[in-house]
Parts: sequence; C-alpha cells; structure tokens
Amino acid sequence: MTLDSVSLQVAALLVILVSTTMYVLDTLMLKDGVAGRYWSGAYLSGCLSALCYLIGLVLPDAFVAVAIGNGVFVGATGFIWLGCAAFNGRAMRVPLIVWGVAVLAIIVAALAAGPEGGPWAGAVPFFLGNALFATLGAIETRRGVVRGRWSAAGLTVILAIESVWFTARAVVFVTLGPESELFRAAFDTRIASLLTLVLVVAAVVVTSTLRSSDTASRVNSAAKNLTVDGDGILFRDSFRGALSILLPRAESAGEDPCVICLRIDDLRRVSMAFGPEEADAILRTFRAAARRHAPTMALVGETDTTGVTVAFVTTSVTDVRRVARSLRDRVVADVSALGTSVAPVVGAGLALASQVGFDAERLIGSADAAAAEAVLTGELPGGLA
Repeated sequence: MTLDSVSLQVAALLVILVSTTMYVLDTLMLKDGVAGRYWSGAYLSGCLSALCYLIGLVLPDAFVAVAIGNGVFVGATGFIWLGCAAFNGRAMRVPLIVWGVAVLAIIVAALAAGPEGGPWAGAVPFFLGNALFATLGAIETRRGVVRGRWSAAGLTVILAIESVWFTARAVVFVTLGPESELFRAAFDTRIASLLTLVLVVAAVVVTSTLRSSDTASRVNSAAKNLTVDGDGILFRDSFRGALSILLPRAESAGEDPCVICLRIDDLRRVSMAFGPEEADAILRTFRAAARRHAPTMALVGETDTTGVTVAFVTTSVTDVRRVARSLRDRVVADVSALGTSVAPVVGAGLALASQVGFDAERLIGSADAAAAEAVLTGELPGGLA
C-alpha cells in the first residue's frame, strides 16, 4: 500500500491533535509549571503547523499557510527547548527573544518567495531552524535538573535525531535539489510526516514523565520547603527556599551565615570505567557523609546530582575555613573507606553572607563556583588545602 502526502499529513494531524488535547487537558488539571506550559505550546504549535501544511497541500496557492506552518513548526521545536530550559531554572528572557526572532525570520523567508515559491518556499531557513532548536534542546536535556531524570535520555535521542535529519535535509536540498532521487527517497514530505508521527508520540511520553516528576515536587510550595530525599538531604528548591527565609532574619539579627558547597568529580568516568554500581555507591556515600558530618543545626541540601550544599550561622569565634576543611576531610575519609577502584576528587568552596550578600542564589553560586575550582586545583579558596 502506498500512502500519498495528503493521507500522511492527515494522519500526522490526527496524532498531533489527540496528543495535544490529552497533554493540554493534563496541563490544565495539574496546574502545571512553566516547563509544562512551554511543552503544551509545542504540541499546540505542532497541531497548527500540521493544519497549515494540509491546507497547503489541498490548496497549492495558499503560500501564506505554508509560511505560517514553517514558522510554527520551528516554534514547536523551540518550545521543547524552552520547556527544558525552564525545567532547569534558566533565565528565560534571552531564549524567548531567540525563539521569537527565529520564528519570525522563518515566516518572513517563506513569505518573501511569494506564490512562486511553491511548497519549498523558505525551505533552507526552515530546515536549519529546526536543526538549531533541536540541537539546543538536546544539549539542555544533558544539563541541570533535566539530566538527572532518567526519561530525559529519550528526549535527548528524539531531539538529536531531529537535528541530524533536518541538517542532512538542508544539505541535500542545497546540493542536489528537492527533485533528486536521494531527497525524494529520504527527505521528502512523506518521510517528514512519518518522522513527525514517531517523534510526537515519543516526545509526549517523555515530556509527560518529566512533567509528572516536576509536578510531584511542586504540588505544595509550603510542603516543598520541608521535603528531603532518602538520604535526609533537602531537595534543591527546598534548600533554596529555606535558606531564603532564614537569610533576612540573620541579617536583621546581625549574624553572618556561611554556605559550604561540596562537589565530587570523576563519577562519569568511574561509571564508564568500573560500572554504574560503583559510581552510585560513591555518590550515596558522599551524600550521606556530607549530611552526617555537617554542623548539627545546619541546613543540608543538594546543589545538583553531584553536589551538596551546607548552610549554617557563624559566630565571632567560628573558624569557617577550619569547618570547611574538616567537613571535606571527613567526607573524603568516608568515600575512601569504600575501597573502590578509584577515589574521586572532592572539592569544597565557601561563601560568607557578609562578603557576598544576603541572597540565597548568590551565596550558593559563589560557594559552588569555588568548589568547582577546588576540584580542578586540589585547593580551597582562602588558604584551605
């Protein structure tokens, strides 16, 4: 059986429409976060683009529909990237500007060709725009909080496939043209529709899983500040929330809070060389040791998957460098006691509110940057070694 372009486009529209409806309804019922809203925008954009392309196939003179379809299709891929960036807590102003400029440029490129441009009007910017946002999205899934979710690997694969396919499509289009045998066999509209069907279904499953994990940790912001993981360590947002509450009180009381960040390196190489079980054992011991040896009344939270942050209030006689050195040495001793094939490097960095400011993000960022430097140099700022 041979499927023509119209049949495949109708099938793609139906799949995207059903996926979009289910996803958007879930978004409304779950009172979704920012990331889920961007992903909902991706599926709505995909639905609109499929409808525009169907109009373009049925009415060949409707070049405006093709131009809008190109723009919102690229916008859909961009929304996936924006959702991942929002999930990771990135500042969204610049990404949104990039997204808006790219979508507008792609629509204008197709409109500029006019009715004579045919179905391939603005094709090269359209192909490259998709490749760009798919690449940015794939990179974002390997960073920050998203990287720590197992399902994110599926989204990485989906976006990587899209990036490679659209890049190759642009190259073949420019070098051989849309009427070439290679383009018709591997990159024409029918192949694009089939690829869209597969990628949309896979993307809905992955983003739904990611959204569910985000919603579960965000259902009640007041309870979230009291949420700890199995190691007894505050989740990242919970730690920041609790620290943000305590810092103004410390400032008004004339106290000087200190934040110490511990970071462990080489776990990825350990996993590749000796297996994920050994890397997991090291990470569990590292986190448990950081909590065990932190000052008794300190806040202990996760920085990310390989970092732990400790916050406590100092006094006039507190030697914060000695506290940081002692904490790091005890954590290193516990990790070394495992007797694993390799002992990863543990770095520590500290920041004082009196020097950095009474802002949670700034304190944690300063201490974490110092810890990352310590991992590379083997030393701690301020004479700690």
